[in-house]
Amino acid sequence: MGEIVLQARGVSKQYILGPIGSGTLRDDLDRFFARFKHDKREEEFRGKSGDRFWALKDVSFDIAAGSAVALIGRNGAGKSTLLKIISRITAPTEGTVRYKGRVASLLEVGTGFNQHLTGRENIYLNGAVMGLSRADIDKRLDEIIEFSEVGPFIDTPVKRYSSGMYVKLGFAVAAHLDPDILICDEVLAVGDSRFQGKCIGKMSELAAGHTVIYVSHNMHTLRQLCTTALYLENGRLTYSGELEHAIGLYAGSSHLAETHVDLSTLQHSGNMGKLALLETLDIRDVLSAEYPMDGVIRLSLEVRAHTDVKGLRLFTLLSRPGSGCVATSMSAPLCTAKKGERSRLDLSLPLGGLAPGEYDAEIWLCFIDPVGRMVSYDAVPRAFRFAVTQNPERTDGMLWNEKRHGLFRLPDAEGTCTVIGKE
Repeated sequence: MGEIVLQARGVSKQYILGPIGSGTLRDDLDRFFARFKHDKREEEFRGKSGDRFWALKDVSFDIAAGSAVALIGRNGAGKSTLLKIISRITAPTEGTVRYKGRVASLLEVGTGFNQHLTGRENIYLNGAVMGLSRADIDKRLDEIIEFSEVGPFIDTPVKRYSSGMYVKLGFAVAAHLDPDILICDEVLAVGDSRFQGKCIGKMSELAAGHTVIYVSHNMHTLRQLCTTALYLENGRLTYSGELEHAIGLYAGSSHLAETHVDLSTLQHSGNMGKLALLETLDIRDVLSAEYPMDGVIRLSLEVRAHTDVKGLRLFTLLSRPGSGCVATSMSAPLCTAKKGERSRLDLSLPLGGLAPGEYDAEIWLCFIDPVGRMVSYDAVPRAFRFAVTQNPERTDGMLWNEKRHGLFRLPDAEGTCTVIGKE
């Protein structure tokens, strides 16, 4: 790990539910002073203004320079509260946050903008807040305006901007004022897809020499940008480490230990299963559905035929939690079944260098008709989940990084070396 640029120790944030304030100025002042005197009256006031709620509780972590960190968690997990504390927008109830350098934040549409100032004036205002001189801002001004794509409106008061224009200018300012730490909440979802891609590219560029903290529920975007993650659950930091493991926690990784699945209890697609039905699935030869990059998944599925069926095949579609299809596999014809028969289909599914991470498998029972179309008898959208793990022995000690190396490792290239000269 490189130099630590952001450190949190025992960070907690408490809010009081119910009406703001306790009803009178005197009660508010009594509460304020009782808190610092550890007065027992503080407990008495609790009932007057509502229950206490801990949005964050005892959160501690270190982030190194040059890291691109995803902050992952469900709604209400405490992500935005943590970002506001790091950005010094709100103070923690307990604990400390320390950082080195300048911090730029893009947390909400219009954060840090004065509604009555123009876009140009807000650029200078934000630069001054970050400690930059007017000369430093002048050097970056043209680049900021060009990136933001709001050039024709740069001398218009920002109160007349649309939400998309706010986001574009806000991100351009935050990313081009040379922050040591850039914090970006999922506010980028307001922008169009082309500009989102542009922002991801800029953040990837910044991550090479700066620190980026990014929040999003779009797992594909996180995989493009980040390599490590913090996972929050109910205000507590429950995991800090590899991105894919955090995404698995977000999606529900407990299913990895399930090697027997009663498919009859799961949702099947549409009205399928009337002619032939997938009933059970067993993941064989493992205690948990975890495999190396060049591993093989071995499955056994029980099928019940409600009519005569022939040429039964299994079609498998793999997807990442929070993303779309990444790979498919079609078996050869496995069997012909008569009405009322129950059959067991055994399948070996080579993973062929699939990148480390967690995957959902969708299983289709089908056949191919004479004109080459896949005709489905039954389909289970989320039949099982499995994980592909790092395999340094397979990669000569190198750890796979999806951002750099992609979703698949192709078969090893073959080559030779020939000496063609000598000095």
